Amino acid sequence: MMKRILSVAMLLGALCVAAPPAMAVFVFRVGDTVYVDGKRYSWEEWKKIRDSYQLPEAPAAKTADTVAAAPAAAAPVAGPRAAACTTAIYYDEFPSEDERFQCSADLGMLTRGQIMEKGWKVDFVEKVPPPSDQQAQSPRGMPLFKYKLVISR
Repeated sequence: MMKRILSVAMLLGALCVAAPPAMAVFVFRVGDTVYVDGKRYSWEEWKKIRDSYQLPEAPAAKTADTVAAAPAAAAPVAGPRAAACTTAIYYDEFPSEDERFQCSADLGMLTRGQIMEKGWKVDFVEKVPPPSDQQAQSPRGMPLFKYKLVISR
């Protein structure tokens, strides 16, 4: 019994390591009923939807008993795949939407909205404290930070 539990645990661990990235759609089938993200469909309705259903950035949804069509070919991204964007001054709270960040990889000065429009996503936000010889608190008494965004495509 213990050997079986250990084997199942090892198999589950291996599947977690080797599993593809999570899909955005949850599909569950019970008999002739299919639940897709909480919506109920008959098996025939789901087969029609499944054949034409594509996620924006992922392959088609998969069920346990079928494999969907091959993923659509994504256009290769030209230019850098990662960059960092930093505020020019120190703030006591995260900058507003219209604040521009100085970005590496020859991207220039961009707002967060412009970063998203260009197909970048924010992976990490870092608070950089000021050097010890500069003012560390705002007039409101809050600590000051430069904000650094690590972005990627």
